[in-house]
Amino acid sequence: MGEVTFTWEDPTELAKKFLHLDSDDRKKFYLDLKHKPPIGELMNFKGVEVDEEGSVTWIASPQEYHYNPLGNVHGGFAATLLDSCNSITANCALDKGFLTMTAEIKVNYLRGISLETGDMFATGKIEKLGRKVIFVSGKLTDGQGKVYATANSTEIVVEIK
Repeated sequence: MGEVTFTWEDPTELAKKFLHLDSDDRKKFYLDLKHKPPIGELMNFKGVEVDEEGSVTWIASPQEYHYNPLGNVHGGFAATLLDSCNSITANCALDKGFLTMTAEIKVNYLRGISLETGDMFATGKIEKLGRKVIFVSGKLTDGQGKVYATANSTEIVVEIK
């Protein structure tokens, strides 16, 4: 039987830091892995990339503790990676005092994931940026670019006072 221990920074302190950043500084915030949220530890987030268009890619590798009783990685691993990258993509498009929350996500599973799959790359792209709602699409690929899952998200924009 395996065992894993996680440590993390207080997520409320991370949120306080994040809320006061503009769009460019939010991207830098995520590039700095010392600000990894608790879910990042659980999901084994290994890195993040942000391109010029604002797409965000989370990099994670499946672990044995992500397995389901059927002997492969649970679908929640893919869904969580896609939700994280889509949400962060939307949040990096906003300015100080605003954030998004996922209102809806639809995930399509195309292939099974195992330890042998290796690093997974979840990339989000804004399809429509509105004042109240942001629509984001995401895809989960392996290191060779093979697509394992896709997702479409609706992100609600919230003003924080």
